[in-house]
Amino acid sequence: MSSHDTPTIYAELLTNIRQLSVAVTLPSPAGGQTRALIAPNGETLHIHHAGTETSFPLPGRVLAQTGAPTTLPTPRSSASSSASQTLSWRLPLAADSPAARSGSVADDPVPWTARDLLPGSAVACRRCAAVVVPGGKAGEWKDLPSENWAEMMDFWHCHKPSTDREDEHEHGANGEGKQKDDHEHLTRRGYGANSSIAAQPGVGMVDLTSFLFCEADCVGLKFSLPSSDAAPQASSSSEVLAGAEGRDSGSASDPTQPPPRMLNIACSACASHLGFFNVAISSVVLLKWQVSCQTSTSHPTAAAAALPSSTDCLAATLIATLSRSGSSKSVVVPAFQSTQNLASSSSSDGDEAVPPALHLWILNSNITYASSSFPSSSSSSSSPPRTKRAAIKLLYKEISQDEADDMLESMTSDVQEVNLPLPAIVAAAEGLRRSSGLLPPAERVFKGWIVGLLDKWEPVS
Repeated sequence: MSSHDTPTIYAELLTNIRQLSVAVTLPSPAGGQTRALIAPNGETLHIHHAGTETSFPLPGRVLAQTGAPTTLPTPRSSASSSASQTLSWRLPLAADSPAARSGSVADDPVPWTARDLLPGSAVACRRCAAVVVPGGKAGEWKDLPSENWAEMMDFWHCHKPSTDREDEHEHGANGEGKQKDDHEHLTRRGYGANSSIAAQPGVGMVDLTSFLFCEADCVGLKFSLPSSDAAPQASSSSEVLAGAEGRDSGSASDPTQPPPRMLNIACSACASHLGFFNVAISSVVLLKWQVSCQTSTSHPTAAAAALPSSTDCLAATLIATLSRSGSSKSVVVPAFQSTQNLASSSSSDGDEAVPPALHLWILNSNITYASSSFPSSSSSSSSPPRTKRAAIKLLYKEISQDEADDMLESMTSDVQEVNLPLPAIVAAAEGLRRSSGLLPPAERVFKGWIVGLLDKWEPVS
Protein backbone atom coordinates (compact mmCIF):
# COMPACT_ATOMS: atom_id res chain seq x y z
CA MET A 1 0.00 0.00 0.00
CA SER A 2 1.29 3.44 -0.90
CA SER A 3 2.33 5.74 1.93
CA HIS A 4 -0.13 8.29 0.48
CA ASP A 5 -2.99 5.91 1.37
CA THR A 6 -2.02 5.54 5.04
CA PRO A 7 -2.31 8.02 7.91
CA THR A 8 0.72 10.05 8.95
CA ILE A 9 1.16 10.01 12.72
CA TYR A 10 3.35 12.17 14.95
CA ALA A 11 3.53 11.81 18.73
CA GLU A 12 5.53 13.88 21.21
CA LEU A 13 6.03 13.46 24.93
CA LEU A 14 5.17 16.54 26.99
CA THR A 15 7.06 15.45 30.07
CA ASN A 16 6.60 18.71 31.99
CA ILE A 17 2.82 18.16 32.10
CA ARG A 18 2.99 14.36 31.80
CA GLN A 19 0.96 14.15 28.62
CA LEU A 20 1.44 12.70 25.17
CA SER A 21 0.49 14.84 22.17
CA VAL A 22 -0.69 12.85 19.15
CA ALA A 23 -1.52 14.26 15.70
CA VAL A 24 -2.84 12.13 12.83
CA THR A 25 -3.11 13.37 9.25
CA LEU A 26 -5.53 11.20 7.28
CA PRO A 27 -5.21 10.64 3.51
CA SER A 28 -8.91 11.50 3.12
CA PRO A 29 -11.61 13.14 5.26
CA ALA A 30 -12.71 11.19 8.30
CA GLY A 31 -15.94 9.28 7.86
CA GLY A 32 -18.32 7.33 9.99
CA GLN A 33 -16.01 4.31 9.98
CA THR A 34 -12.94 6.26 11.13
CA ARG A 35 -11.92 5.13 14.60
CA ALA A 36 -8.93 5.67 16.88
CA LEU A 37 -8.22 3.17 19.65
CA ILE A 38 -5.61 2.86 22.40
CA ALA A 39 -4.56 -0.72 23.15
CA PRO A 40 -5.25 -1.96 26.70
CA ASN A 41 -1.53 -1.79 27.53
CA GLY A 42 -1.51 1.93 26.64
CA GLU A 43 1.48 1.54 24.32
CA THR A 44 -0.09 1.32 20.85
CA LEU A 45 -2.45 3.52 18.84
CA HIS A 46 -4.71 1.85 16.25
CA ILE A 47 -6.24 3.96 13.46
CA HIS A 48 -9.08 2.48 11.39
CA HIS A 49 -9.77 4.52 8.27
CA ALA A 50 -11.00 3.83 4.73
CA GLY A 51 -10.97 0.08 5.24
CA THR A 52 -7.40 -0.10 6.55
CA GLU A 53 -5.89 -0.38 10.03
CA THR A 54 -2.65 1.32 11.05
CA SER A 55 -0.85 0.41 14.28
CA PHE A 56 1.56 2.93 15.76
CA PRO A 57 3.82 2.36 18.82
CA LEU A 58 3.58 5.37 21.12
CA PRO A 59 6.77 6.90 22.61
CA GLY A 60 5.26 6.62 26.10
CA ARG A 61 2.63 4.55 27.86
CA VAL A 62 -0.66 6.38 28.36
CA LEU A 63 -3.64 5.75 30.60
CA ALA A 64 -6.00 3.15 29.11
CA GLN A 65 -8.82 1.01 30.36
CA THR A 66 -7.90 -2.57 31.06
CA GLY A 67 -9.43 -5.47 29.20
CA ALA A 68 -10.62 -3.50 26.16
CA PRO A 69 -9.30 -0.80 23.79
CA THR A 70 -9.93 2.82 24.73
CA THR A 71 -11.85 4.73 22.04
CA LEU A 72 -10.61 8.25 21.30
CA PRO A 73 -12.96 10.99 20.06
CA THR A 74 -12.96 11.68 16.31
CA PRO A 75 -14.58 14.59 14.42
CA ARG A 76 -18.12 14.14 13.20
CA SER A 77 -19.07 14.20 9.54
CA SER A 78 -20.35 17.76 9.86
CA ALA A 79 -16.82 19.08 10.22
CA SER A 80 -15.17 20.79 7.26
CA SER A 81 -13.20 18.64 4.87
CA SER A 82 -9.81 20.12 5.76
CA ALA A 83 -10.39 19.90 9.50
CA SER A 84 -11.69 16.33 9.37
CA GLN A 85 -8.43 15.10 7.86
CA THR A 86 -6.56 15.95 11.06
CA LEU A 87 -7.08 14.16 14.36
CA SER A 88 -5.30 15.28 17.52
CA TRP A 89 -5.37 14.40 21.20
CA ARG A 90 -3.59 15.11 24.47
CA LEU A 91 -3.34 11.81 26.34
CA PRO A 92 -2.28 11.57 30.02
CA LEU A 93 0.75 9.40 30.70
CA ALA A 94 0.39 6.35 32.90
CA ALA A 95 1.64 6.86 36.44
CA ASP A 96 4.38 4.26 36.03
CA SER A 97 5.38 5.29 32.50
CA PRO A 98 9.20 5.23 32.23
CA ALA A 99 9.17 7.66 29.32
CA ALA A 100 9.83 10.86 31.23
CA ARG A 101 13.54 11.41 31.80
CA SER A 102 14.79 13.26 34.83
CA GLY A 103 17.97 15.30 35.20
CA SER A 104 19.33 18.37 33.50
CA VAL A 105 20.29 18.69 29.85
CA ALA A 106 23.92 18.71 30.98
CA ASP A 107 23.47 15.01 31.80
CA ASP A 108 22.59 14.12 28.19
CA PRO A 109 24.95 11.58 26.60
CA VAL A 110 27.72 13.02 24.44
CA PRO A 111 29.02 11.23 21.33
CA TRP A 112 32.21 9.30 22.09
CA THR A 113 33.51 10.60 25.39
CA ALA A 114 36.87 9.38 26.71
CA ARG A 115 35.03 6.84 28.85
CA ASP A 116 33.38 5.34 25.76
CA LEU A 117 36.60 4.78 23.81
CA LEU A 118 38.85 1.74 24.04
CA PRO A 119 42.40 2.61 25.14
CA GLY A 120 44.87 1.86 22.37
CA SER A 121 42.17 1.80 19.70
CA ALA A 122 43.21 2.67 16.18
CA VAL A 123 41.47 5.59 14.47
CA ALA A 124 40.56 5.13 10.81
CA CYS A 125 39.02 7.09 7.97
CA ARG A 126 35.33 6.30 8.00
CA ARG A 127 35.04 6.29 4.21
CA CYS A 128 37.86 3.91 3.27
CA ALA A 129 38.94 2.47 6.65
CA ALA A 130 42.55 3.58 6.16
CA VAL A 131 44.28 3.88 9.53
CA VAL A 132 45.27 7.43 10.48
CA VAL A 133 46.18 6.78 14.13
CA PRO A 134 47.75 3.31 14.50
CA GLY A 135 46.57 1.00 17.24
CA GLY A 136 48.44 1.51 20.50
CA LYS A 137 49.37 5.11 19.77
CA ALA A 138 46.49 6.56 21.78
CA GLY A 139 47.15 4.58 24.92
CA GLU A 140 44.95 6.94 26.90
CA TRP A 141 41.87 9.02 26.17
CA LYS A 142 41.17 12.26 28.03
CA ASP A 143 38.12 14.50 27.87
CA LEU A 144 38.98 18.12 27.19
CA PRO A 145 37.65 20.56 29.81
CA SER A 146 34.50 22.56 29.21
CA GLU A 147 34.45 25.33 26.65
CA ASN A 148 34.69 28.12 29.22
CA TRP A 149 37.53 26.48 31.17
CA ALA A 150 40.28 28.69 29.76
CA GLU A 151 38.27 31.85 30.42
CA MET A 152 37.64 30.81 34.02
CA MET A 153 41.32 30.05 34.63
CA ASP A 154 42.44 33.34 33.11
CA PHE A 155 39.92 35.22 35.24
CA TRP A 156 41.06 33.37 38.36
CA HIS A 157 44.72 34.01 37.60
CA CYS A 158 44.14 37.75 37.13
CA HIS A 159 41.93 38.11 40.20
CA LYS A 160 43.29 35.46 42.56
CA PRO A 161 43.04 36.67 46.17
CA SER A 162 46.16 37.66 48.08
CA THR A 163 46.74 38.77 51.66
CA ASP A 164 48.45 41.94 52.74
CA ARG A 165 51.39 39.86 53.95
CA GLU A 166 51.76 38.27 50.51
CA ASP A 167 51.60 41.69 48.87
CA GLU A 168 54.29 42.95 51.23
CA HIS A 169 56.63 40.07 50.39
CA GLU A 170 55.98 40.32 46.66
CA HIS A 171 57.33 43.88 46.56
CA GLY A 172 60.95 44.80 46.97
CA ALA A 173 64.09 42.79 46.25
CA ASN A 174 62.50 39.35 46.42
CA GLY A 175 59.21 40.31 44.84
CA GLU A 176 60.22 39.60 41.26
CA GLY A 177 61.50 36.12 42.09
CA LYS A 178 58.36 35.31 44.07
CA GLN A 179 56.13 36.32 41.19
CA LYS A 180 58.23 34.28 38.75
CA ASP A 181 57.97 31.18 40.93
CA ASP A 182 54.20 31.62 41.22
CA HIS A 183 53.86 32.04 37.47
CA GLU A 184 55.90 28.91 36.73
CA HIS A 185 53.90 26.94 39.29
CA LEU A 186 50.59 28.03 37.77
CA THR A 187 51.84 27.34 34.26
CA ARG A 188 52.83 23.79 35.20
CA ARG A 189 49.32 23.25 36.54
CA GLY A 190 47.83 24.66 33.32
CA TYR A 191 46.49 27.81 34.96
CA GLY A 192 48.88 30.30 33.41
CA ALA A 193 47.51 33.22 31.45
CA ASN A 194 49.42 32.07 28.37
CA SER A 195 48.62 28.39 28.76
CA SER A 196 46.62 26.57 26.10
CA ILE A 197 45.48 23.04 25.52
CA ALA A 198 47.68 21.13 23.10
CA ALA A 199 47.93 17.50 22.08
CA GLN A 200 50.23 15.19 24.00
CA PRO A 201 52.11 12.20 22.55
CA GLY A 202 50.31 8.95 23.27
CA VAL A 203 47.11 10.68 24.39
CA GLY A 204 43.90 11.16 22.44
CA MET A 205 42.05 14.23 23.70
CA VAL A 206 38.29 14.26 23.23
CA ASP A 207 36.12 17.29 22.54
CA LEU A 208 32.38 17.46 21.82
CA THR A 209 32.98 17.28 18.07
CA SER A 210 36.55 16.12 17.54
CA PHE A 211 39.69 14.31 18.66
CA LEU A 212 42.98 16.08 19.31
CA PHE A 213 46.22 14.23 18.47
CA CYS A 214 49.91 14.94 18.30
CA GLU A 215 50.99 14.97 14.65
CA ALA A 216 53.72 12.41 15.36
CA ASP A 217 51.04 9.89 16.39
CA CYS A 218 49.24 10.17 13.03
CA VAL A 219 49.89 8.51 9.68
CA GLY A 220 48.32 8.63 6.24
CA LEU A 221 47.33 12.30 6.34
CA LYS A 222 47.68 15.02 3.74
CA PHE A 223 47.96 18.66 4.82
CA SER A 224 47.05 21.68 2.71
CA LEU A 225 46.23 25.36 2.98
CA PRO A 226 42.51 26.18 3.12
CA SER A 227 42.92 29.11 0.73
CA SER A 228 41.83 27.18 -2.36
CA ASP A 229 40.59 23.78 -3.42
CA ALA A 230 43.68 23.35 -5.62
CA ALA A 231 46.18 23.98 -2.82
CA PRO A 232 49.20 21.63 -2.98
CA GLN A 233 49.22 18.87 -0.39
CA ALA A 234 52.07 17.63 1.76
CA SER A 235 52.59 14.78 4.18
CA SER A 236 53.40 17.07 7.11
CA SER A 237 52.24 20.42 8.42
CA SER A 238 55.78 21.80 8.46
CA GLU A 239 56.09 21.38 4.70
CA VAL A 240 52.88 23.31 4.07
CA LEU A 241 53.77 26.08 6.51
CA ALA A 242 57.29 26.37 5.11
CA GLY A 243 55.86 26.66 1.62
CA ALA A 244 53.41 29.31 2.77
CA GLU A 245 56.20 31.34 4.37
CA GLY A 246 58.24 31.08 1.18
CA ARG A 247 55.40 32.34 -0.97
CA ASP A 248 54.69 35.19 1.45
CA SER A 249 58.32 36.30 1.51
CA GLY A 250 58.60 36.10 -2.26
CA SER A 251 55.48 38.16 -2.88
CA ALA A 252 55.14 41.83 -2.05
CA SER A 253 51.53 42.03 -3.20
CA ASP A 254 50.05 41.70 0.27
CA PRO A 255 52.66 41.96 3.03
CA THR A 256 49.91 42.20 5.66
CA GLN A 257 48.52 38.74 4.84
CA PRO A 258 48.46 36.84 8.16
CA PRO A 259 49.88 33.33 8.41
CA PRO A 260 47.33 30.50 8.27
CA ARG A 261 45.62 29.56 11.54
CA MET A 262 44.33 26.24 10.25
CA LEU A 263 45.34 23.68 7.64
CA ASN A 264 43.03 21.20 5.98
CA ILE A 265 43.64 17.53 6.70
CA ALA A 266 42.58 14.81 4.26
CA CYS A 267 42.96 11.04 4.09
CA SER A 268 45.89 10.22 1.82
CA ALA A 269 44.10 7.07 0.59
CA CYS A 270 40.70 8.46 -0.47
CA ALA A 271 41.13 12.26 -0.11
CA SER A 272 38.20 12.44 2.31
CA HIS A 273 38.31 15.54 4.49
CA LEU A 274 39.06 14.38 8.04
CA GLY A 275 39.66 17.57 9.97
CA PHE A 276 42.14 20.37 10.53
CA PHE A 277 45.60 21.13 11.83
CA ASN A 278 45.55 23.85 14.47
CA VAL A 279 48.72 25.85 13.86
CA ALA A 280 48.61 27.72 17.18
CA ILE A 281 48.77 24.55 19.28
CA SER A 282 50.44 22.29 16.66
CA SER A 283 47.73 19.67 16.98
CA VAL A 284 45.78 17.45 14.60
CA VAL A 285 42.00 17.82 14.97
CA LEU A 286 40.02 14.85 13.60
CA LEU A 287 36.25 15.26 13.30
CA LYS A 288 34.31 12.50 15.04
CA TRP A 289 31.87 12.01 12.18
CA GLN A 290 34.69 11.53 9.66
CA VAL A 291 36.53 8.75 11.49
CA SER A 292 35.83 5.47 13.25
CA CYS A 293 37.39 3.81 16.27
CA GLN A 294 36.70 1.04 18.76
CA THR A 295 34.52 1.77 21.74
CA SER A 296 34.22 0.00 25.05
CA THR A 297 30.67 -1.12 24.26
CA SER A 298 29.90 -4.79 24.75
CA HIS A 299 27.85 -4.94 21.56
CA PRO A 300 30.33 -5.14 18.64
CA THR A 301 27.57 -6.18 16.22
CA ALA A 302 25.95 -2.77 16.70
CA ALA A 303 29.11 -0.85 15.82
CA ALA A 304 27.53 0.82 12.78
CA ALA A 305 24.73 2.23 14.89
CA ALA A 306 27.28 3.64 17.36
CA LEU A 307 29.00 5.95 14.87
CA PRO A 308 28.11 9.57 15.61
CA SER A 309 27.02 11.88 12.81
CA SER A 310 27.72 15.58 12.43
CA THR A 311 24.16 16.36 13.54
CA ASP A 312 24.68 14.28 16.69
CA CYS A 313 27.71 16.43 17.48
CA LEU A 314 25.81 19.64 16.68
CA ALA A 315 23.03 18.65 19.08
CA ALA A 316 25.58 17.97 21.83
CA THR A 317 27.22 21.34 21.15
CA LEU A 318 23.90 23.20 21.36
CA ILE A 319 23.08 21.48 24.66
CA ALA A 320 26.51 22.39 26.06
CA THR A 321 26.11 25.99 24.87
CA LEU A 322 22.68 26.24 26.48
CA SER A 323 23.98 24.77 29.73
CA ARG A 324 27.01 27.07 29.78
CA SER A 325 25.50 30.38 28.69
CA GLY A 326 21.79 29.99 29.36
CA SER A 327 21.13 31.29 25.85
CA SER A 328 18.71 29.32 23.68
CA LYS A 329 19.74 31.11 20.47
CA SER A 330 22.76 30.16 18.39
CA VAL A 331 24.21 31.00 15.00
CA VAL A 332 26.04 28.14 13.28
CA VAL A 333 28.72 29.44 10.91
CA PRO A 334 31.57 27.80 8.98
CA ALA A 335 34.72 27.17 11.00
CA PHE A 336 36.64 29.23 8.46
CA GLN A 337 36.00 30.45 4.95
CA SER A 338 37.92 29.32 1.91
CA THR A 339 37.59 29.18 -1.83
CA GLN A 340 36.56 25.55 -1.47
CA ASN A 341 33.76 26.50 0.91
CA LEU A 342 32.51 29.15 -1.47
CA ALA A 343 32.55 26.81 -4.43
CA SER A 344 30.72 24.03 -2.65
CA SER A 345 27.95 26.38 -1.53
CA SER A 346 27.34 28.02 -4.90
CA SER A 347 23.86 27.63 -6.32
CA SER A 348 23.08 25.91 -9.58
CA ASP A 349 21.65 29.04 -11.20
CA GLY A 350 24.93 30.89 -10.99
CA ASP A 351 24.04 33.21 -8.13
CA GLU A 352 26.81 34.57 -5.96
CA ALA A 353 28.14 31.86 -3.68
CA VAL A 354 27.53 32.55 0.00
CA PRO A 355 28.40 30.04 2.73
CA PRO A 356 25.18 29.10 4.51
CA ALA A 357 24.61 29.77 8.18
CA LEU A 358 21.87 28.61 10.52
CA HIS A 359 20.03 30.72 13.07
CA LEU A 360 18.69 28.34 15.74
CA TRP A 361 16.33 29.00 18.64
CA ILE A 362 15.78 26.10 21.04
CA LEU A 363 12.16 25.62 22.09
CA ASN A 364 12.61 22.43 24.09
CA SER A 365 16.00 20.85 24.65
CA ASN A 366 14.65 17.52 25.82
CA ILE A 367 11.79 15.90 23.92
CA THR A 368 10.99 12.34 22.94
CA TYR A 369 8.99 11.81 19.78
CA ALA A 370 7.85 9.15 17.35
CA SER A 371 6.70 9.31 13.75
CA SER A 372 5.12 6.89 11.32
CA SER A 373 7.52 8.33 8.73
CA PHE A 374 10.58 6.84 10.43
CA PRO A 375 12.46 4.69 7.91
CA SER A 376 12.08 0.98 8.52
CA SER A 377 15.19 -1.04 9.25
CA SER A 378 16.89 -2.69 6.29
CA SER A 379 17.67 -6.39 6.18
CA SER A 380 21.38 -5.61 6.47
CA SER A 381 20.94 -3.62 9.66
CA SER A 382 21.96 -5.45 12.84
CA SER A 383 19.96 -3.21 15.16
CA PRO A 384 16.17 -3.00 15.50
CA PRO A 385 14.41 0.13 14.23
CA ARG A 386 13.99 2.91 16.74
CA THR A 387 10.35 3.49 17.62
CA LYS A 388 11.12 6.73 19.44
CA ARG A 389 13.88 9.29 19.44
CA ALA A 390 15.27 11.90 21.82
CA ALA A 391 15.66 15.29 20.18
CA ILE A 392 15.88 19.06 20.49
CA LYS A 393 12.81 20.91 19.21
CA LEU A 394 13.80 24.25 17.75
CA LEU A 395 13.00 27.08 15.39
CA TYR A 396 15.46 27.74 12.59
CA LYS A 397 16.23 29.99 9.67
CA GLU A 398 18.80 29.57 6.93
CA ILE A 399 20.63 32.89 6.71
CA SER A 400 23.53 34.37 4.79
CA GLN A 401 27.02 34.80 6.15
CA ASP A 402 26.52 38.58 6.26
CA GLU A 403 23.39 38.21 8.40
CA ALA A 404 25.24 35.88 10.75
CA ASP A 405 28.17 38.31 11.04
CA ASP A 406 25.82 41.18 11.86
CA MET A 407 24.22 39.16 14.67
CA LEU A 408 27.53 38.07 16.14
CA GLU A 409 29.03 41.56 16.00
CA SER A 410 26.02 43.33 17.49
CA MET A 411 26.53 44.54 21.05
CA THR A 412 22.89 43.77 21.88
CA SER A 413 22.77 40.32 20.31
CA ASP A 414 21.90 37.37 22.53
CA VAL A 415 23.06 34.64 20.14
CA GLN A 416 25.96 32.27 20.72
CA GLU A 417 28.42 31.38 17.98
CA VAL A 418 28.83 27.73 17.00
CA ASN A 419 31.49 26.76 14.46
CA LEU A 420 31.24 23.73 12.19
CA PRO A 421 32.75 22.82 8.82
CA LEU A 422 30.56 23.87 5.94
CA PRO A 423 29.51 20.32 4.89
CA ALA A 424 28.29 19.70 8.45
CA ILE A 425 26.17 22.87 8.31
CA VAL A 426 24.70 21.76 4.98
CA ALA A 427 23.90 18.33 6.46
CA ALA A 428 22.25 19.96 9.47
CA ALA A 429 20.10 22.17 7.24
CA GLU A 430 19.01 19.17 5.17
CA GLY A 431 18.19 17.19 8.31
CA LEU A 432 16.13 20.05 9.75
CA ARG A 433 14.15 20.36 6.52
CA ARG A 434 13.38 16.63 6.60
CA SER A 435 12.41 16.74 10.26
CA SER A 436 9.97 19.57 9.63
CA GLY A 437 8.10 17.23 7.30
CA LEU A 438 7.50 14.83 10.20
CA LEU A 439 5.44 17.44 12.04
CA PRO A 440 1.73 18.07 11.43
CA PRO A 441 1.32 20.63 8.60
CA ALA A 442 -0.16 23.23 10.95
CA GLU A 443 2.89 23.03 13.26
CA ARG A 444 5.72 23.44 10.75
CA VAL A 445 5.96 27.24 10.70
CA PHE A 446 5.83 29.79 13.50
CA LYS A 447 6.02 33.56 12.84
CA GLY A 448 8.51 33.31 10.01
CA TRP A 449 10.54 30.54 11.63
CA ILE A 450 10.56 26.90 10.53
CA VAL A 451 10.02 24.31 13.25
CA GLY A 452 12.47 21.43 13.20
CA LEU A 453 13.81 18.52 15.23
CA LEU A 454 17.47 17.78 15.86
CA ASP A 455 18.00 14.21 17.00
CA LYS A 456 20.30 13.66 19.95
CA TRP A 457 23.05 11.09 20.27
CA GLU A 458 21.71 7.83 21.64
CA PRO A 459 24.46 5.32 22.45
CA VAL A 460 23.92 1.62 21.95
CA SER A 461 22.89 0.08 25.27
